[in-house]
Amino acid sequence: MGLGLLLSSATLPTPPASRYQLTMRLNGGAIVTDSIGSRFTASSGAGKVLTLSIVRADFPDDVGLSILVDEFKPQPGVYRFKEILSGHVREAYYRADDVTAESKACGVNDGEVRITAVDTKAHTLTGTYRAVLCQTNSSRAKAKRLTLEGNFHFPYEVR
Repeated sequence: MGLGLLLSSATLPTPPASRYQLTMRLNGGAIVTDSIGSRFTASSGAGKVLTLSIVRADFPDDVGLSILVDEFKPQPGVYRFKEILSGHVREAYYRADDVTAESKACGVNDGEVRITAVDTKAHTLTGTYRAVLCQTNSSRAKAKRLTLEGNFHFPYEVR
């Protein structure tokens, strides 16, 4: 039996599926994310701030989508942006290619981060996000309204 026959009949191992998931849709269209450049961080101490930084694969040097949620508790819960009277800072901003947008620029700060599971040992968060942002680098008449949303099962760092 020749070496060529042995090699061709051998099955090659399939690479393991990624343990993490990070999706993004922009106005309903799928956007590929850069999971290496994206970061989720939670500050330590009282008044924890959770920051979701989701970078687009096609614009890895840009900020992408950043969502800030203060008073974050590492447990399942819903953090809505427009709870203005609560005094919480919950907002999003976006920069990719030639588009810059902010959630507060739309008048109504609409969006939420929904945490459905937290693994404090493995430092992973599972959930969804949705943010409505308005373009800030063009005139109001030409400004676009952007809806960014997605799912995640992603690691977070505590700083």
